[in-house]
Amino acid sequence: MINPDFFTIKQSQEMGTWPPSNLVAHGISPYIGRHKKGDLVILDVGVMKGENAFMLLSNDTKKKIKMVYGIVSYAKDNSEYENILKQNMKDENRFSLDKIPSKADVVCIHAQGDLYNNLHKYYDIVEHGGIFCGNEHGSTHVKEQLNKFRREKKIGTPINVANDTYFWYVR
Repeated sequence: MINPDFFTIKQSQEMGTWPPSNLVAHGISPYIGRHKKGDLVILDVGVMKGENAFMLLSNDTKKKIKMVYGIVSYAKDNSEYENILKQNMKDENRFSLDKIPSKADVVCIHAQGDLYNNLHKYYDIVEHGGIFCGNEHGSTHVKEQLNKFRREKKIGTPINVANDTYFWYVR
């Protein structure tokens, strides 16, 4: 039996299980579309199969996104996820795993992995007026880590929530 965790996007579409409900893109895509700036640089922290990046770029009807840089969350030796990621993103020239930008307009932090440390590690690269966001806001773990992080950084900007995606504009 094939494990759906190892489906490509194309296979998921064929099975009628695309898109997954926990993608940051579900909540943040409309706000990216309304962003005042063009040529947006996005950092997607926690890439597994590239599904979030794929959906962000697919939803980018106004072509505001210049590039999505991904940081993988699976072990470097997990060739199964690596192969699926390559298949999913093979035709997308606006996605790269090759570097981490020093500044980004949008940073997406996925809930899996070391959420607390990822919040700290990538918050300061968001440009003024940019968006800091993540998924699974309904999870107790995410809320606890997010509240702890925001208290420590003294972030008073209100959190917005759309489709279980939390986000705020960085000031």
